[in-house]
Amino acid sequence: MAKPLVSVIIPVRNTGKVAIGIIDNLLRGTYSELEIIVVDDGSTDDSLATLKQIKDKRVKVFNKTNGGVSTARNYGIKKATGTLIAFVDSDDGVEKTFIEKLVSAMNAPETTLAATGVCHKKLSTGLVRNVYLDEFSRKPNEKLETYVLRSLIHDGRMYPVFNKLFRTDIINKNKVAFDETLKFAEDTKFVLDYLRAANGNIQFVLEPLYIYNYGTETSSVKNLEGVWKNWQRAFKNLKAWVGKPDMTQKKLLHKIHLKWRLSWIKVKYG
Repeated sequence: MAKPLVSVIIPVRNTGKVAIGIIDNLLRGTYSELEIIVVDDGSTDDSLATLKQIKDKRVKVFNKTNGGVSTARNYGIKKATGTLIAFVDSDDGVEKTFIEKLVSAMNAPETTLAATGVCHKKLSTGLVRNVYLDEFSRKPNEKLETYVLRSLIHDGRMYPVFNKLFRTDIINKNKVAFDETLKFAEDTKFVLDYLRAANGNIQFVLEPLYIYNYGTETSSVKNLEGVWKNWQRAFKNLKAWVGKPDMTQKKLLHKIHLKWRLSWIKVKYG
C-alpha cells in the first residue's frame, strides 16, 4: 500500500535561517513521503533567498505579501497536494519519527486527528518539560464539546496546531481555515473548527516528538498575551463553538475562564 503524502506547512517571517533547522529535521526523518510547503510571509531580511537555496525537491518555497501567520497557513493549505496536513513553526524542532508516528496513528479506524506529545524547551535556561503524554480518552457517549472542554482543563492539549496531523479532505470540504482577523489563539480556533467538522476519533502518540522552543518570544507576542480583551475574545469564540451549553459544560467553561484569568495575571504581572 502506497504511503500517503504529507504536506507540512511552515510559515516564515524573518526566520529563514532558523527554519533551515526544522526543515532539515523533517527531511532527515523516518518518513519520506513529504511535501514541505514553506511560506515566506513578506520577510524583510534574506530569509527568502536562504530558503531558495534548499535543493531537496520535496521543499516548495512560496513568497507572499506580509499578512500574518494565519494568512501564511491558509496560503499553504491552498498549495497543499498531500492527503494529510501538518503545521509546524519555523523556530521549533521535531524528532525523526514525528511524521511517521503521526501517519501510523491516522491509520486507526475512523481516526480524523492524530497528535503527539510535546517537549517544551526553554532556550534561555535549557529547562525541559514534556506534556500530553497520557491517553486522556473520550468517555463513551461523551459529547465532543464536553470532551474538548475537559481536555483544555486537563492539560490544554487541544490548544496548539503544531503537534497534530489533519486530513486534507476534511479541511477542504468543510472550508476549515485560520481566522485571519485573529492575532491570538487563532490556532486553537482552527483545531476546534476542524474537530467539529471531522467528529471522528482522536489518536494520541504518547511521546514528546514535537520540540516547542520558547523563552525568546518577541515583544509583540508578549503584548498580545498581556491584553485581557484578547483572552476574552478567545473565550467568546470557545463559548460560541460549544453552542448552548448543558450544566456540565457551563461548569467546565467557568473553570476555563478562571484558569485563563490566572494565566493572564501571570503574564501581565508575573
